Amino acid sequence: MHIFWHGFSCVRIEAAHGEKEATLVTDPYGSDSGLRFPRTLAPDVVALSHQDKKHFPLDQFTNTPFIVSDPGEYEVSGIFSYVHALPNGGDTHGLMYRFEIEGVSLGFLGGLNRVLSEEELGKLDNIDILLLPVGGGDQLNAKQAVEIIQTVEPRIVIPLHYQIEGVKEKLGTVDAFCKELGVNKCENVNKLKINRKDLPAEDLVVYVLERA
Repeated sequence: MHIFWHGFSCVRIEAAHGEKEATLVTDPYGSDSGLRFPRTLAPDVVALSHQDKKHFPLDQFTNTPFIVSDPGEYEVSGIFSYVHALPNGGDTHGLMYRFEIEGVSLGFLGGLNRVLSEEELGKLDNIDILLLPVGGGDQLNAKQAVEIIQTVEPRIVIPLHYQIEGVKEKLGTVDAFCKELGVNKCENVNKLKINRKDLPAEDLVVYVLERA
């Protein structure tokens, strides 16, 4: 499995599905954000962190992917998605994901802006890799993100939605998040290549992905 980060809460996961490759993309964004979205993506699945599709420009792909925007269980090309609503008092809800890919469990909290309840946290039991916002704004800040990480206890954390060059919104830095978490050195990589046997057995590892 290969994991790439395209900015904000947009992640691309490429995985093997038999002799073929399956691709998942989360939370596409528009150019009004200050970043240019890659125009060559052709994912099998696109997972949205909010039920309101108007939050996401979905006409930027070179194909017509399967869109996940409602709670439920889905399987597309060997990518299993377990999706739970995060009520926010409106007609539409935020969404929390548990992906099962190549025997690895990944939690995705792309649009989360609050600490999870005990019941919601229970949906993330035995998560191997947790992807969550850390830069504040209209999503989790560093302190809230750390609180969730300490409860979920994943083996790997991939921070999302933080300040990088070009972003118009004022966000917190990934260094501030690492300091809050107490990690002296986050590991910077351009992509993460991982399979189940490579998961860390003990200490938490934080991978800061370069923007693809």
